[in-house]
Amino acid sequence: MKVVVIGSTGQLGQDLLRVFGDEAIGFAHEDLDVTDEAGVASAIRSAEPEWVLNTAAFHRVDDCEEDPTSTFAVNATGALNVARATADIGSGVAFYSTDYVFGGEGRERSYPYEEGDNVHPLSVYGTSKVAGEQLVMQSNERHLVVRSAGLYGTATSRKGWTFPELMIKKARTEGALRVVTDQVLSPTFTLDLARKTKELIEHGATGLFHLTNAGECSWFEFAEVALEIAEVEAKMEPIGTGQLQQRARRPAYSAMTTTRLKAEGLSPMRAWREALSDYLQTKGVIR
Repeated sequence: MKVVVIGSTGQLGQDLLRVFGDEAIGFAHEDLDVTDEAGVASAIRSAEPEWVLNTAAFHRVDDCEEDPTSTFAVNATGALNVARATADIGSGVAFYSTDYVFGGEGRERSYPYEEGDNVHPLSVYGTSKVAGEQLVMQSNERHLVVRSAGLYGTATSRKGWTFPELMIKKARTEGALRVVTDQVLSPTFTLDLARKTKELIEHGATGLFHLTNAGECSWFEFAEVALEIAEVEAKMEPIGTGQLQQRARRPAYSAMTTTRLKAEGLSPMRAWREALSDYLQTKGVIR
């Protein structure tokens, strides 16, 4: 199956290329700017893929608050450009969204968001992703809108690190960590997300799906378990989100689960602790 991966140098993009193998074609931002409607249409028409997997995103959440124009140009209008171009040639399109479409108000632990729950974004980033979701769904009937969260992968990211890797590095070099306890999510290994994406496409599924590793944790717990797996000791100080003075509001609770996978006869993704352990083994972080 021939697929195009947009945003192919990102962590998810690289894992999608790895999972789909020789039939996958990657476009980095330097190759294809999703805000260029004509360029997107030309590239997709020339490639003639069965599916286009659009991972392109303006996702520096705090920067999004300062530059909503660029944020919506990529996350909403760019998503629309890709969806229209794929629809024009009869291809499917996958659009990757986020847990930040939810606000977390009134939610409690063990009551994660399902696909049918109402969205309530708190930030420019989350709002732009909601817009992107709607535009994709309205523009191409053969769509997958995939919400995920807390992504980390084995490929080198633009930051040069992932959250669990950074926590272990800081613990080893500094011996102390300060991590927020009041943001709860479902962290996800990008290799697992890529594999489940392929499974959905091969199954012929379309629509909205929550694809995260199973379970939930705070960022503090996520860091704590990473250190436990890596057998690294450090002084851990729990802090509140307000102490970070970030520009964008984050949801206090955005853990997600899925009803759609079961409806399709497919299994859920594995638990986040198991995925994290495999990730750390693969990265060689564990000594």
